[in-house]
Amino acid sequence: MWFPILSSITTLLLLLSFIIPVYTVTNSQPGNFLDSSWFYLLFFIYYLLSYFVVIFFNTGLITCANIRLNGGDPTFSDGFKNAKRHVAKIFIWALISATIGIILKTISEKSNLLGRVVIAIIGMAWSLLTFFVVPVMIFENISVVESIKKSSHLFKKTWGENVVGQFSMGFFFFILALIGLIPMGILIFFLASSAVSFIVILPVAALLLMYLVLLGIISSSLNGIFVAALYNYANSGKIPSSYSREVIESAFKEKQSHGFI
Repeated sequence: MWFPILSSITTLLLLLSFIIPVYTVTNSQPGNFLDSSWFYLLFFIYYLLSYFVVIFFNTGLITCANIRLNGGDPTFSDGFKNAKRHVAKIFIWALISATIGIILKTISEKSNLLGRVVIAIIGMAWSLLTFFVVPVMIFENISVVESIKKSSHLFKKTWGENVVGQFSMGFFFFILALIGLIPMGILIFFLASSAVSFIVILPVAALLLMYLVLLGIISSSLNGIFVAALYNYANSGKIPSSYSREVIESAFKEKQSHGFI
């Protein structure tokens, strides 16, 4: 769980390191800096570094999960050292991911509704075909390009070409987050009617923030572990002992066709 914690802290510090200079330049120079080519260059650098930070710590998490799933006893150091060992490939993969992400986002923003649907489908297909890039890249020690090809091959070989995600861990934690928001909503309602003091809301808001942060940490940890488990199954055909066959095999299902859409 230290990997998503450190990833979040580093990402926040990275965001601050970009927001402060942009704010300073915007208020000190004539013209609109936010419309200049320098801003878009700065934004891409931030986007790239953010991808790198997330993938780096996710690599460490997947490393530890893979060791545990194969009977080992991993430490934080094991994952961090393995991430450092593959830092060059992680950066290249972050560069590819960030570039494609920005291209798809830019095209989507300039397209009509149908165009956005098409871009969303392309983005989903790209996400599925590159689902195993990180574990393939770090466990099979091959190049990023070869990892993309191998990831695509593993995914299509195991679940087919016309599939959609079925197991949604994110949706489960989204429901838990909504449940946590209920007390805050009730307090805000009573605050509007002057039934409670604003001071009462502060500790509740602090507890809610801690609750949401904890959910995010647990969700990220479980997601990395699940990716490692699915990779082990796709690569060897063996179901990790920590999971049932039904959960692993039904992580993705064949997409049903309903007419033209």
